[in-house]
Amino acid sequence: MGNSQTKKEEMLKLNFFQKIWYSITKFEKYPEMAALGVRKALVYFTVLMIIFCVLYTASYIYYVDNIAEFEEENLTLSEKVVTILIGENEDEQMIEAAEILKTYPASTMISAIFISFFMTFYIATLMDVFTLSIFGLFTCLIARIKMKYKAVFNMSIFALTLSILLRLIYMIITMLTDFQVKYFNVMYIAIAYISLAAAIFLIKSDVIKQRLQLMKIIEESKERIEETITIPKRPKEDEKEGDEDKKEEKKDKENGTEEQGSNA
Repeated sequence: MGNSQTKKEEMLKLNFFQKIWYSITKFEKYPEMAALGVRKALVYFTVLMIIFCVLYTASYIYYVDNIAEFEEENLTLSEKVVTILIGENEDEQMIEAAEILKTYPASTMISAIFISFFMTFYIATLMDVFTLSIFGLFTCLIARIKMKYKAVFNMSIFALTLSILLRLIYMIITMLTDFQVKYFNVMYIAIAYISLAAAIFLIKSDVIKQRLQLMKIIEESKERIEETITIPKRPKEDEKEGDEDKKEEKKDKENGTEEQGSNA
């Protein structure tokens, strides 16, 4: 009990970037981090997505302001963003709404872009967490480990860390260059599942080790008990006296039987 409490206190002391490092490199720590609770896991996930969207928004603004080409010159940042939005949408209502944004200052436009990205990626990535947690439950069944869903859910958040960072890098590179990776979305969830499955099977390995240690302790305890209650052997002189007593008892019985016969 004290050992588990100490481990929990150590996990509570971890800062955000240490949790990122543990999520990528220390799969054996997943159960301890998951034990901190759903709220702690969601706070970690939210901070991670905020950093994700800040970096992606900054890259998008840089792309719009410095790399993207426009027919008109001397456009403001808001006008450039609106021009891209109109080019990507055919819905008339969306186009009319985008036209209104041209008058917005750059700071307001950047804030709007960040909020839009955050809402979109947060919900989409949270759905990935739910999908991964379902795979995690099936993996628990295969490994024959009983785990509560909230523990698998928390572990799924940490397992997605590397995939989220790789997606950020990939999206920025794709936006700024023509580089493309086929089936990246499949690789994205596969990497997260590998991390989660590794953590689950490490738990399975720990459970087996604990059972073996318990069995060893039980066997050692049995041996000690047997040594403690072993009946000491009787000395040889006592054994001889016992044998003589038995012989005398036997003779007395035989004599008694003969006397009864003669009386008859």
